[in-house]
Amino acid sequence: FILNGSPSQCKLITSFLDFPTSSATMDGDVDANVEITILSDPTGEAGRKFGVSRGFRPDDASLSPFAKQFCTGIGIGPPWMTLPAVLPGYFGNPNGRREWIETSLKQGQLAGRWPDNILELDNDQNIVGNKFDNTPFGLSSWGRRPFELATLRLQSLIGIQIKHYDELKPVD
Repeated sequence: FILNGSPSQCKLITSFLDFPTSSATMDGDVDANVEITILSDPTGEAGRKFGVSRGFRPDDASLSPFAKQFCTGIGIGPPWMTLPAVLPGYFGNPNGRREWIETSLKQGQLAGRWPDNILELDNDQNIVGNKFDNTPFGLSSWGRRPFELATLRLQSLIGIQIKHYDELKPVD
């Protein structure tokens, strides 16, 4: 993975997400016993070469970097606006998959990220209940239930992006 951030920001993100990582030099010297390699790209140059957006109003100096990051986090941003990709998290998808969402919610809940009461865990930290299991109108049987993915996004937005903004804020 290449993350748009300083090496210390990359380490912080990988610790929040429990990624098994090592560092790598730009010439490719990597520890072979690692599952994921994170490369730091503080200027975002690598991402731009692949057409990655610079976020919400990147050249608007009158708007605070925090506001720009928040807008991007809720799905507003160029070039195509990420809102269309975010909306299924609010509306659900009967054919979607939710196992990865539950796993991610559990990770966030165990890390103390709010909302931290969505899942019921047993003493061994296995999921035994999910508040979305009680979604009305038959929607609880959907593959991805309404608001379940949006709740995970909220957990990440508040528990990582906002809570740790000073450590993760953009370098530009």
